[in-house]
Formats: sequence, structure tokens, C-alpha cells
Amino acid sequence: MSTNSLHSSKNLKAALFSLPNGMPVTTSQMEQMGISRQLVHRYVLNGWLESLGYGYFLRAGDELTRNGAVAALESQGHDVHIGGKSALSLRGVIHYLALGKDKLTLYQVSRKKIPEWFTARFDCEIRMSRLFEEKGALENRLHVRRLDEADRYSPFVSEPERALLEMLDDVPQKQSLDDARKIMEPLFTLRSDLLQELLEACTRIKVKRLFFILAAELQLPVVEQLDVSKLDFGSASVYVRTLKGNSLILQNPGKGKNG
Repeated sequence: MSTNSLHSSKNLKAALFSLPNGMPVTTSQMEQMGISRQLVHRYVLNGWLESLGYGYFLRAGDELTRNGAVAALESQGHDVHIGGKSALSLRGVIHYLALGKDKLTLYQVSRKKIPEWFTARFDCEIRMSRLFEEKGALENRLHVRRLDEADRYSPFVSEPERALLEMLDDVPQKQSLDDARKIMEPLFTLRSDLLQELLEACTRIKVKRLFFILAAELQLPVVEQLDVSKLDFGSASVYVRTLKGNSLILQNPGKGKNG
């Protein structure tokens, strides 16, 4: 190898290792750095890179993190964001979950398959449903932003208000009503402007009714700051959902308040 090519290789390697710790590096990122596929292959042979799966590599001495892995997926065009209880934990809203050990909940609009290297390493669930009327692109989702807005490699995570409604959508199928109540109980700083926008865009009658019933029961201040007249709670009939002998019964909280 010539002196010039060696110098170039050292510079490329330095650029490669300048990326955040815990985040896989992708083939497209390396191509942008001027690292050819042949050079990638050489880095793998030399032990500088470890192949995780097609198009994703872990750098020598680095330890894969959940947030870094999600950010890598996003950089490759996967329209996933972290939501529900996972987002509430990352945002510091709930503390009784063991960070990184609870099941990761990802929300996705497209049906692009999550790579096997990711699902093999992280206990995760993918939600494909549209809980809100919104544009599908990550940057356009209602109250979804990077965990660290100053870091372009930080993953997209739901704001607490959105994450709360995402969590309530799991009741009672994947989330118990009692746990949902415990999660909501200390949430005295929910922002009414964000919740108003989210509730108006929410497509699930169950989620809207459940939020208002629990918020009123827990006497959360935000419930008095919301304009109920702008929310659609469905018909006057009672919502009933039965699962394994347990019933979720929800009255229309807007009945008698809209007139």
C-alpha cells in the first residue's frame, strides 16, 4: 500500500470511529465517507468491523446499545420511533421499569421488515396501527422528536403525552388497567396544549375515553384544561371490551359536557 493510500485509509478509519458509541455503522454511511465496499470487506477481515447483518456493522471495541440500534434503523429508512412505555421510561416519566430491560415498543407506518440482527438482540414489539391522523414521516409525526435534539444520531422518541396515549391503546390486550393507572398517577405535569392536539387527532374512541376516565379519577390537573367540546368520544353507548374474562367498560366522558 502506498503512503497516500495508507494516509487515506487512516483518515477514513478515523472518520468511521467518530460516530457515536453504541450505534452500528451502515454501508450507506461509509459510502458517504468514501469507504468503498472493498475497503469495508478489508476492515472486516482486519477486525475493525463486525458484520451484524446485511448493511450494518459494529466497530471494534464498541458495544451495541438499544438506542444506537434504533437510530441506525432510522438512518436506513425504517420509519420507526420509540413509543408507549418505552418512551415514558426514556423520557424519565416512569422509573419503576428497568431501563433497557423492559420490552421495547416501536411504532411503524410502513411494512418494511425490521432486520433479523435487531430482533435477535432486542426484545421488541412493533406496532403498525395508526393511532393518530398524521403524516407518516418521522419528522412529521405529532409530538415525536429526537431524544437529544442536539444530536442528529439520537433516535426519535414520543413525547410523554403521546407515549401515554400509545400506552393506553394497549389496554387491556397487552397492558393491564391497574398498571396503566399506576403509570398515570404521578403525571401532574402533562401539557394541555400537546394533549389537546393529540386527542383531537386520535383515531381510537377507547383511548380517548380511557384517558379522560383515569385522569378524572386521579384528579390530574390537565383534565380541567382540555376543551372536551372539540373531542369525539363516539356514540353515547358504553364501550365494552372483554379479554380472557376481564372486561373494560368505558362510559362516554363527553356526554352532558358538549351541550
